[in-house]
Amino acid sequence: MQLSPLTLEDKPIFDKYVDQPYTPLSNYAFAPLYIWQDYFDLLFTICSSPKHTTSDQMDYLCVYAKHDDDYFMPILPIPCSINNPTYLEVVNKAYQFMIDSNQNPQIARIENVPKEMLSVFNTLGFDDYVKETEYVYSTEEMSELRGNGYKQQRNAYNAFITRYPLAEYTHYQSSHKNACLELYESWRKKRAGKYDDPIYQAMLNDSQSAHRIGITHAEELGLVGRVVRINGQLCAYTFGYELNRDTFCVLFEISDLNKKGLAQFIYREFCKELLGSYKWINAMDDSGLENLKQVKQAYHPKRLIPTYNITKKYNENCTHLS
Repeated sequence: MQLSPLTLEDKPIFDKYVDQPYTPLSNYAFAPLYIWQDYFDLLFTICSSPKHTTSDQMDYLCVYAKHDDDYFMPILPIPCSINNPTYLEVVNKAYQFMIDSNQNPQIARIENVPKEMLSVFNTLGFDDYVKETEYVYSTEEMSELRGNGYKQQRNAYNAFITRYPLAEYTHYQSSHKNACLELYESWRKKRAGKYDDPIYQAMLNDSQSAHRIGITHAEELGLVGRVVRINGQLCAYTFGYELNRDTFCVLFEISDLNKKGLAQFIYREFCKELLGSYKWINAMDDSGLENLKQVKQAYHPKRLIPTYNITKKYNENCTHLS
């Protein structure tokens, strides 16, 4: 199997294959994969299904992430068409490539599989386990913050606009890049000083690279970016992307921790802007962090969508799937 590096120039190819309406999972888009390129070699290939008849001949995009000498797949081959037997053959072929290529075959896995697909893969001998849970909200509720359930967020928002009536919510421009990166560094240091969990500390460092790549290449990645400035100083930013016609995904958001209500302000203003275009806001997962989980639960998600990884047993003597 011949793999090619996944570059910014390949985004049109990715977009051609991704079956956006099928799944609400955030990783079935180019940007959330590409921003992690500092930690994985991202590669892709076009796999053709075995040709049983002329009508069922299809091509699928297979994306791999390589760390050291081992591969895994961050998403299923796309477009996802589990009702097509030839698609399942492509999945097996893609998985077999990892088994044959990895120094450690146990690293082989396919991530971000929707729950509704698991039964099909289980019948093919795949095991599954929960990876993360994504939080999906009503855009209308996020833009209005009505009722007692949103009293805390609404009060914080109101306190912010009272204290900072001239706060400017505006489009991200490339000239804002350095200020955004400086804000992240300040935010990271404050978070690192508050939480001494080594896993959290590592995640803060890893995310710094992802934010840098996303911010630097926002236009090429198709990201929608907004910033908040107070007295000319950039103090918050948020970026996201269209996942499908109904759902917008918030990729990341950072705000000055010293300005009470700023986080609620930029999030609500972003949701107000998205209202009318998207019914749902996917705020991604909580990375297993209890503090982030509490924040996301406090906004009362309409749906909690689990994502799964699938793996398959292999014969250690011949390194073939059993």
